[in-house]
Amino acid sequence: MAFVEKVTRRLTYRPGSRKLIDQVLFVSFNGKQVSDSPLDICRELQRSRPDLKLIWGVTSTELAVPEGTKAVVIGSPEWFSALARSRYLVSNNNLPQYFRKRAGQLYLQTWHGTPLKRIGFDIKQNNMSAGYNAAMKREGRYWDYLVSPNEFSSAILPKAFGFGGRLLEVGYPRNDRLVTAKAKERNEIRASLGLSKTDQVVLYAPTWRDYAKDPQGRWSAVNNLEHAKLPSGFKLLYRGHSNTSASERALAEGTVDVTDYQDVTDLYLIADVLVTDYSSVMFDFSVTKKPMIFLCPDLNEYRDLRGFYFDFEAEAPGPIVQTSEQVLAALNNLPKVKKTFAAKYQKWSRKFNRLEDGKASARVVAEVFAV
Repeated sequence: MAFVEKVTRRLTYRPGSRKLIDQVLFVSFNGKQVSDSPLDICRELQRSRPDLKLIWGVTSTELAVPEGTKAVVIGSPEWFSALARSRYLVSNNNLPQYFRKRAGQLYLQTWHGTPLKRIGFDIKQNNMSAGYNAAMKREGRYWDYLVSPNEFSSAILPKAFGFGGRLLEVGYPRNDRLVTAKAKERNEIRASLGLSKTDQVVLYAPTWRDYAKDPQGRWSAVNNLEHAKLPSGFKLLYRGHSNTSASERALAEGTVDVTDYQDVTDLYLIADVLVTDYSSVMFDFSVTKKPMIFLCPDLNEYRDLRGFYFDFEAEAPGPIVQTSEQVLAALNNLPKVKKTFAAKYQKWSRKFNRLEDGKASARVVAEVFAV
């Protein structure tokens, strides 16, 4: 934490010293984005609870927040006041380690994905610091509600986070738009990225490796399509993980870098096919029923170091490949990929997407913010 922020916190962060306000403080990915389930819950609250003041904690004033809401920069006096005085807190990740929940505050944790890879206290080789682990234990105790997208996640999340509050198995608010969006919205998103209606859009969204860092000590960017030349008519969008967004990344010629694009749901809507590895984007994207390819050259290493919750190789609803050449071959024959994996895809959807009906946000708001 920067020196100025530390001083500001000591001077202004006083949980319990002033009256709570009927307002909601949203934080997405530690303030680096205005996105994910907090954004969809915010939009639903604007419709159903216009009496509530809605505030976003952000790392930069350049981040656009929904019209009618207010942004406060994390580390500013306004941020510490909002953190201490907001009656409702909504986050998809841990709040800062200095956060202390006060009596009367209600903390809704949405988390940010159905887990393939082990998370929290389930990680076999936990490389996190003792301080992080202590903060994680405290966080889990602070949460009043935890959103679960499916029965599978409900069996994992509470134990992984040491959570004993109310589990809301309602689907993922962040996936509502994947069900409700219209063609006009998709076309507008495509146009904003310079894509034509005829482009076959490939979204490549790999996850990070908690054992791989660059010379500056940052998590290394992952790009196994760095030298790939896509077939004619295809356009590649590269979406790096938020943990690696500060790292340098080499991209193939013509690739559109959407790492810093705020709402990944937009990218799911316009993509015709997803290429990923072990990222939870696979679960969200599967709501669209569009094909997926899994580029996993380090599958054995990643599985052994991080650990999986299920047999990924047996259940994957698309081909698991080792090389960019194999990705290109699959792209050249997507009808065959769809046919080959149709049964697995249907089974996957029954397991993970039963609740994805476009109404998860409304269910969360009805439960947590009922008048």
